[in-house]
Amino acid sequence: MKHFLTKEDQMEKQAQFTNKKILFDESVDFPDLPGVYKFFNSKHEIIYIGKAKNIKNRVKSYFNVRKGEGKRIAKLKSSIKFIETIITNTETDALILEQGLISKKRPPFNVQFRDDKSYPAIHLSTSKDFPAIYVSRQKDFSNTTFGPFANVGAMRLNVSLIRSLFKIRNCKDINFRNRSRPCIEYQMNRCSAPCVGNISKEDYAFDVKNTINFLSGDTKKIILELQKKMDFYSDKKDYERAAIYRDKVQSIRDTQKKQNVLTGFDELDVFVIKRNKINCCLSVLRIEDGWITSSQNFYPDSKENISDQELLSAFLESYVIKNENRKIINLLFQGEILKETKDFLTFLKIPKIFMHKPNKQNKNLIDICSSQAEDALSRNNNFSWIQECLESLANFLQIENINTIEGFDISHTSGKNVSASCVSITKDGPNKKNYRLMNIKKDFNNDYLALSEAIQRRCKNLKKNNLDFPEVILLDGGKGQLNSVKKNLDKKYLEDIKFISVSKGPNRKEKYDVLHHGNKNYELSNLVNISKLLQLIRNESHRFAINHHRKRRSKELLSSNLDDIAGLGPKLKKDLIRFFGGMNKLKQASIDDLKSAPGIGESKANKIFSYLNN
Repeated sequence: MKHFLTKEDQMEKQAQFTNKKILFDESVDFPDLPGVYKFFNSKHEIIYIGKAKNIKNRVKSYFNVRKGEGKRIAKLKSSIKFIETIITNTETDALILEQGLISKKRPPFNVQFRDDKSYPAIHLSTSKDFPAIYVSRQKDFSNTTFGPFANVGAMRLNVSLIRSLFKIRNCKDINFRNRSRPCIEYQMNRCSAPCVGNISKEDYAFDVKNTINFLSGDTKKIILELQKKMDFYSDKKDYERAAIYRDKVQSIRDTQKKQNVLTGFDELDVFVIKRNKINCCLSVLRIEDGWITSSQNFYPDSKENISDQELLSAFLESYVIKNENRKIINLLFQGEILKETKDFLTFLKIPKIFMHKPNKQNKNLIDICSSQAEDALSRNNNFSWIQECLESLANFLQIENINTIEGFDISHTSGKNVSASCVSITKDGPNKKNYRLMNIKKDFNNDYLALSEAIQRRCKNLKKNNLDFPEVILLDGGKGQLNSVKKNLDKKYLEDIKFISVSKGPNRKEKYDVLHHGNKNYELSNLVNISKLLQLIRNESHRFAINHHRKRRSKELLSSNLDDIAGLGPKLKKDLIRFFGGMNKLKQASIDDLKSAPGIGESKANKIFSYLNN
C-alpha cells in the first residue's frame, strides 16, 4: 500500500533531503516521494543521475546485489559514495528534471547519444525575399532547416518533387541577382524564374509556405491551400492557371498514396538498434501524415557494455521529453524497454503515448529503419572521411599534401618493459603493414628519451630500406615530448618531416585536447576536420603500444615467478595467472585453491605452494 504524506510531512522531507549531499548508507531513511537522485564518487564527482516514482524504493535497490547484473551496474554500485536527492511534485516532473540534468552534467554512467552529423539536411534561405532550396551537411541557423536525412536518395527525390511542384529556385544568390533572362531550370519547368520577375513576391511566398508544409509532413494543409487557389482561378475563368494547381494537388495525392501504402500510419516514430564489432547505432524514422519526413542516426558515447534494453529506454525517455508539445506520440520499436521506463511513459498523459510492437502491418517500417542503421554503421566504419582531414591538416601545416602520417606512443610500468608503437595512416585508413613495435633498449622512466629513440630507429630503418618518409609524425604528449624529439633527432630528418603532438586536456577529456605545433598551442575542438583524424591516430598508437607492453609484462611475470617450478609449461603458467587474476592473488592461494585450478593436481599444487611461500 502506497504511503501518502501530509503536506506538512512533504515539506519537512523536502527541507531534509532536497539538494543536500549525504553519505550513501542503507540506514538513511530516504523520502517516500517522487524525485531525482544523484550519485557521487569518493572525489565528489557526479557519476549517475536517475529518477524515481519513489526515491526510497529505487535507492534501496542499489544496496542489493542482483544475480546476473551486468559489469556496468556492478561497477556503478561499487563507485557510489555520496547521494543527493531532489524531491519533485510528480513523476513527470522527475523525468523532465532528470533529462535536463543528464544533458547538462553528462555523468559517465548515464547513456549519452551523439547524432550523426555527417548526413545532409534540406535548407530554405527564408531570410531572403525569394528563398532558395539547397542541400548541405553544414548547420545554418539563419535558414529554415529540415533533417538531417540518413536516406540521402529519398531526400533528393523530395527536393526534386518540391521543385517540380512549387518551382523553388536552387541557384546561388550571386547568379540570382545578376540574371537578365531565365536559366535552363525555368525551361525544364523546375523554377518560376523570380530572378527576372516572372512571379510576384506574394505568389512565391505562397509556394515557399507550401514547401515548408510539405517538408513538415502537413500535406492536408498544402492540398487545402492549393484547392483554394484552384477554385479562385476557376471562378475567374482562368482555367489554365486553375489546371496548374489541380495537377499539383493530384501529384501530391499520388505520392501520398504510395507513402501511405508503405507506412500504414498517419504519425509514427520508429526505432531500431543495430550493432557490429566496433559500434552501435540507434536509428529513428519520423513519419508525419503518412510520409517519412526525416531519418536520423545516434551513437551512444558510453564505453561501457550497455544492453539494447538500457539504450532504448534511455533514448525514449529523452525523446519523449523533447517532443512533449505533441498531442500524441506513437512509438514503434523492437525488443523490450526497462519496466521503470515503461511505467513512466505509460503514466505521462500529455502527450498521449502509445507503444507499438512489430507486426505484419508495420514490419516494412522496421525493415527500412534496420537498413538505415546498417548503412550508418557501414559508413561510420569506413575511412572515406580521412582524405578531407589530411587536406585540412596539410593546409594547417602549410605543406603541399600529406600521403602518410605516423603516430608514436610509449607504454611502460614504472620504467620497466618500455614499449614503443608506430602506426601509419593514409587516405585509405590505417596501413597496418607499416605498423611497428619496438622494445626500448633501456629501462627508464623517461618518455622523452624513449620517444626519441623510437623515432630515430624508425627514420634510420626507412632510410636504410629506401622507403618514403611520412610527411607528418604525431606524438602522444605535450611540448616536452615534442621539443625533446626534435632536439635529439638528426637534423636531416627534421627537414623532411613535420612534427606535431597532442596532449590531454583538463580531466583527460578529448574535447579539451591541445595540439602543439612549433611554439603554438591550438585547442583541437576548434579544428573540426583535423581533430577527428588526430584522435584516431593517437588512440590507435596508444592501443598498439599498451597491448604490446602488457604481453611483455605478462611474459616477464611468468618467467620470473614460475620458471623454476618443474612440470609447468608456458601455457599452464599463463592459465594459472588468468585463473587467479594475477601473481598477487596466486601467492595468496592455499593448496586447496591451487588444486581447483585447471590442470593442477595435488602434486603440482604442493610444488607451487611450497615455491611461492618459501
